[in-house]
Amino acid sequence: MDQVSFKDWISTYCDHDKCAAAFSDRKQFFRVNTIKMDLAKFSGITKLKYAATPYYDMAFELTEPHGYEIGRTWEYFLGYIYPQSLPSILVSLIVDPKPEDEVLDVAAAPGSKFSHMAMLMGNKGTLVGNDIKREKTSALFATINRMNVLNSIVTERDGSRLDWFSRFDKVLLDAPCTALGSGESAPERWELEHSQKISVLQKKMLFSSYDALRPGGTLVYSTCTYAKEENEEVVANLLQNVPTAKLEDITLDFPHEKGLSDYGEEFRKCRRVYPFHLQSEGFFMAKIKKSEDTPETKSVLPKDGGAA
Repeated sequence: MDQVSFKDWISTYCDHDKCAAAFSDRKQFFRVNTIKMDLAKFSGITKLKYAATPYYDMAFELTEPHGYEIGRTWEYFLGYIYPQSLPSILVSLIVDPKPEDEVLDVAAAPGSKFSHMAMLMGNKGTLVGNDIKREKTSALFATINRMNVLNSIVTERDGSRLDWFSRFDKVLLDAPCTALGSGESAPERWELEHSQKISVLQKKMLFSSYDALRPGGTLVYSTCTYAKEENEEVVANLLQNVPTAKLEDITLDFPHEKGLSDYGEEFRKCRRVYPFHLQSEGFFMAKIKKSEDTPETKSVLPKDGGAA
């Protein structure tokens, strides 16, 4: 970070001061786990102070005093709630998994979106939660047990080479990223080179995830960062090399900005959420459709791995 400051860099995407102020004053959110308890019963027994959000009837803003540790409550330990940022909650709604679906969460640990998708599926269908290391899948198992997820299978595979082909109706790739939209220390640890390096891994993971999708299926790609190298560029690499992949509109209604058009006007279909939109962390979301007439061959990743 020698020549360009974090403030100058982020100002190419949004109003830095507005973004920083909203992030420092961000709210705590949680969702009710209806696998274990319906909302009416939860409302009758909880002592938590909370308010409804206008974007999802199971997502709530915690209105307890600042610094309140929701992770130390009995509601949390019994699996009745999951503390989660509001954009992260909305990602699972974009995936829109159904009880009859076979769904893959490629980088599932610690299980926030995974357990939410299980809830949306009514604990039915098949939900595969994958991650690369035992410590990550251990965290996922803890969430599965606490939230009473029953329709799940846990696997340990490298997300960049899953070696599944046309297996799933819906796939979520919430990719490992620089997390510049979610961390207090973002200005201190930001380096453009880090985004460029992790972008290569993300591109490989997106190719692998797309191959796991059945023809006619949908894939949601998301990150909690701002860098176009980790967002629009990753999606563009797939679209440029795989003609059967197309961006779809995200119809869910919530405040956002459209994706950057640097890679084409179709990227306006993506969504960028900055802290001032939802008083929460920053996020990127893209929804990709796999053509019904996709040939029975694996996608070919460029020899450079999609490096910029």
